Amino acid sequence: MTPEQFEAATGHSLESMAHKCHEASLALVLSGVHGICRVARGTCPGVGGQHSWVVLGRDCYDENAVVIDPTLWSYVGGEPSVWSGRASIKPHRPHGAGNIWEWGRPAFPEGEIIELPGPFAPDAERFLEVLGPLDLAGWRQLAHAPVGGWPAGKIFAAMMEVPELAQWLPIDIVGMTTDLNPGGLYLPEKETAA
Repeated sequence: MTPEQFEAATGHSLESMAHKCHEASLALVLSGVHGICRVARGTCPGVGGQHSWVVLGRDCYDENAVVIDPTLWSYVGGEPSVWSGRASIKPHRPHGAGNIWEWGRPAFPEGEIIELPGPFAPDAERFLEVLGPLDLAGWRQLAHAPVGGWPAGKIFAAMMEVPELAQWLPIDIVGMTTDLNPGGLYLPEKETAA
């Protein structure tokens, strides 16, 4: 994608988007020019803090996913350009990357057990059975677990329905693992979560 193509798709010049990574990425997603895609947020070498980019498809955690990064140039130097390549090349690493089976298990409950509203898809049901019951402290820990190796999006969507649990879920993780689109900041669809 050239700077001219970016401007035609979004109505913004690429230069005007310098250091506005989330705004530029969301503009690309909303433009529809790349079909099914979503905004991802995490880290990338050369960017001093958290960073946003576009992932083609819906899996922000696929290291082979194609990334389109319209603002990387503004952090690493150079002329305005749109970087694209596999997520593993730079690498673009979304928040929550990793495998839960290497991370561990939330603490066993010591307080009141909190159950999620069902029904669940079979993979989520099996995971919850293996996990066992959790209290608030356990659910808070799970909210910050790596998302690989388990149906995180399905579990997080259910957690969003429980007010005392929803407040502990990082908005970026919800935006990258579910179809809830908090704040309308990750998907082209209408916002469905606060």
